[in-house]
Amino acid sequence: MTPWLAAVLAVLFVYGPRGAVAETIRISGTGGAIGTVKILGEAFRKTEPGIRVALLPVMGSSGSIKAVLAGRLDIGLSARTLSGEERDRGVVETRYARTPFVFGVNSTLEMTGLSLEGLAAIYAGVRDWENGNRIRVVLRPREDTDIPVLKNISPAMNTAVDIALRRKGMIVAMTDHDAADAIENVPGAFGGTTLSLLLSERRALRLLSVNGITPSLRAMADRSYPFSKTFFMVTKIHPPESVRRFIDFVRSPAGAAILARNGQVVVREDAILP
Repeated sequence: MTPWLAAVLAVLFVYGPRGAVAETIRISGTGGAIGTVKILGEAFRKTEPGIRVALLPVMGSSGSIKAVLAGRLDIGLSARTLSGEERDRGVVETRYARTPFVFGVNSTLEMTGLSLEGLAAIYAGVRDWENGNRIRVVLRPREDTDIPVLKNISPAMNTAVDIALRRKGMIVAMTDHDAADAIENVPGAFGGTTLSLLLSERRALRLLSVNGITPSLRAMADRSYPFSKTFFMVTKIHPPESVRRFIDFVRSPAGAAILARNGQVVVREDAILP
């Protein structure tokens, strides 16, 4: 038995009702969303005992879209919109939540906030020490969905991120969880993540203010804190009824309350069709 199959079977065992034949909704995707969807799945199962939610190993936005196309997932959690080619192949995306994109630091650093100029200086390597502690930026791969968010923060950040991606010896985290792990455990680590991941997984990171504004749902709503990521549920154009019920639950008042407790605002919009 492969490790992947073993993990899948373990998840099915945990999240499926015992002693009954149930429909299964297979879900995976971006790490920033998966922790909250686990909580949503547990709440949904209480309202729909005939449907079980199986959370498969995290595979990122693009990986989950490919898995939906291949029929291996019923719902892919994505932090990006679909390409035209992906839509042409028979999948759609439903926006369901927004979360603040935030910056966290390891406990060895003393900073509690940064200006936009200070943020760009850290990524560009101009500022790489704090009170004798080296600041170690945790990057994501160039094609990751975090990179456009970082580069759109300001023109200076656009340049600084390009410089960081070219620098040797940088920490490059392949997944959202890898990035959070590195920030938690590497002395001097600093990097971007999402409020949703920090709250749903209770991560031990210090959250930084930016230009004096602490990230929060209220600050995101009034645009005083403008940096955010949007999450999508990717499905086939005509998904099973069980999948439709889960999507409706996520966007219901009960689902919205769970999202809010975990750093997200529900977005109630119809699926984006090809």
